[in-house]
Amino acid sequence: MDIRKWTRNITIMVLGAFNAESISSATPPQEWVLNWPFTILVVFMFYGLSLLVIEDLVSRYSLDYRKLFLIGLIYGLLEEGFLALTNELPSPPGFTPGFGRYLGLNVPWTIFISEFHAVYTVVLTFMIADLIIPREKSGPVLSRWQYVPVLAYLALLYLSVPNYVLETVSTSSFFAMLVFQPGFFLSNFFLINAVRFYPSWESVAIQLAAILVLSLLVIRLPRLELDCSEKRPASRRTYVILALAFEIMFWVPYMTAFGGAPDVFATVYYLVLPVTFGALIISRIRKDSAFDASKIAAISLTLLLFFGAFGVFVYILQGDIVGAAIVAVALWVETELITRRYLLLKIFKR
Repeated sequence: MDIRKWTRNITIMVLGAFNAESISSATPPQEWVLNWPFTILVVFMFYGLSLLVIEDLVSRYSLDYRKLFLIGLIYGLLEEGFLALTNELPSPPGFTPGFGRYLGLNVPWTIFISEFHAVYTVVLTFMIADLIIPREKSGPVLSRWQYVPVLAYLALLYLSVPNYVLETVSTSSFFAMLVFQPGFFLSNFFLINAVRFYPSWESVAIQLAAILVLSLLVIRLPRLELDCSEKRPASRRTYVILALAFEIMFWVPYMTAFGGAPDVFATVYYLVLPVTFGALIISRIRKDSAFDASKIAAISLTLLLFFGAFGVFVYILQGDIVGAAIVAVALWVETELITRRYLLLKIFKR
């Protein structure tokens, strides 16, 4: 077994699951232990195995970050639209019930959360992994036979988890996974709201069409060439400013519920935002004669620390000091790994 390859694979699995779930406060850090059957067998395995498949695709076909972002959008649609079903829930997280809801699909939320997963769950995870454990060579990560248990496990999750969501969601609440809490389930079996939630066929068709279009883009888009006749060095500060601007423009409208703006504005805003910033960053890189790993690290740290600071703040507001402390330490460790300036990790280097 290639130890380095699997060290990288496990790093991708852990980073993707922890950063997306725990920094966002969706799964407080202590829940990984306190509610371990669900968090490990469902949450971690879904993130981990999905990212493992993405790592294989990137390695097998030498995909660039632009295509990785598109794959991240597909991942977001699959997770939120066909596993957790938040894209179809009557009350999506952070949005007023009915806001931007068309044909049974929460359009602004669907775009927002898909971009969230594309940026933080997928692209940022791979940027950090590429910095701390670079991929030595392209080629398959999973063999044909290794794909069998991976896809079988993912298929089991896609078939079982949505059923529990459908059985426990009412029109006035989010969802609760009761399969690993049998006592709670039995005591509340007859009290669960009889009004069930079911995705509409239109919402399913729209998301499948979006996945098809994104898949075709991944296949058809030519490899990104960054060569340009005009070469002007740019400082790391330039990339920090670009990444910071994206962070502010990504999170502030969502946190302020768009200030009461129409849902059409929210939809157009999140459609335009990644295209605009993607074009800006690619344009800047093409003109930079000294673009290197240190600038990738600057972008990664800006995304990670802004998102992380936001997460710590949310934990503090919720009164979860333990969660805030664990996330803060995790951010410190990831920062040391990215910058290769060790303080806390010196003990392990010895």
